[in-house]
Amino acid sequence: MTARLATSLGAAAVAACWCLAGTAQPLLTGVVEDVRAQTIEMPSLPGAWQRRIEWMAREGTQVEQGELVIRLDPGDLIAREEQARTDLEKRELSAKRRVDELKLAVLDAEKALAQAESDVKLAELDAVIPKSTIPQLDYERYQLTLETAKKDLVRSQAQLLNKQAELEDVTEESRLEVQQAQSNYQRTRDALEATEIKAEKAGFMIYGENPFSGKKIFPGETHYSGFEIASIASRNDLQMRFWVHEADILRVRPGTVIQVTPDAQGSKSFPASVVWASSQAVEKQDWSASGYFEVLAEPIEAVSDSVMPGMSVMGLVTGEPASDQGLSQAGSPSDTGQLP
Repeated sequence: MTARLATSLGAAAVAACWCLAGTAQPLLTGVVEDVRAQTIEMPSLPGAWQRRIEWMAREGTQVEQGELVIRLDPGDLIAREEQARTDLEKRELSAKRRVDELKLAVLDAEKALAQAESDVKLAELDAVIPKSTIPQLDYERYQLTLETAKKDLVRSQAQLLNKQAELEDVTEESRLEVQQAQSNYQRTRDALEATEIKAEKAGFMIYGENPFSGKKIFPGETHYSGFEIASIASRNDLQMRFWVHEADILRVRPGTVIQVTPDAQGSKSFPASVVWASSQAVEKQDWSASGYFEVLAEPIEAVSDSVMPGMSVMGLVTGEPASDQGLSQAGSPSDTGQLP
């Protein structure tokens, strides 16, 4: 009897705990974001698959468009840029010299062709002399001279065509070589310029988080290409990003109303509505072994000027979507007359 009573009391206690857990509204942890914030990722630069951050504008400071906000360690990019510029200059000089030499060769071939044409005309004047009016030996010599001049003319014409074709080939080949050297130099120069990152919009400087450790990224650290190292945000388009425990995600859907409370002292809470929820949970190692879903919410009304991008917030689910509220009201025991 005593054992059955203890078992009944234990079951009742468990049922009560589940009942309280089911009625408690979920608490969400989140952060304020700018929908149109400038996201700054570690660029992929030649020579290394990761880079060290030399300097960053202080977090929370107001920056203007075009202002330098991040400087990365250039590594060997300075030496690469100098070598690429030297190679380009050498390639341009070499190409110019080869083209100029062939242009002179073409001029010489044109001069030789003009001389060959002149020789043919002179030889023709002697060759048209009637055979009966001059000695046989002179006549044969004039004919031989004309034949030789014509052969020289054909050879000069072929030589000129060959030199012109060679000039065209070398000119195109040199152009491609110079273009390749220019592309290599420009690519290296762009990579060097990419080590200095500037703001594309006015806003607040916000440091990123290491996706592996969840800790803030600071100057002096080395990170992989593609990591989000910082962002620049303003108050023009605010939204909240919350992380919802996998046990509570069924109670947080698009349209759910959340009362948002900023962590900053003196900031007033405000309502927001869920606009998107992820379909797959991710782990946050610094929190727990459970899975967490991402949820985006937008303010329903104007928020206080003290609410800034990057500020941590807490969310309390205070209302369900209108369709869900109607279903719960229609199915409540008090409305149907059923006993609980």
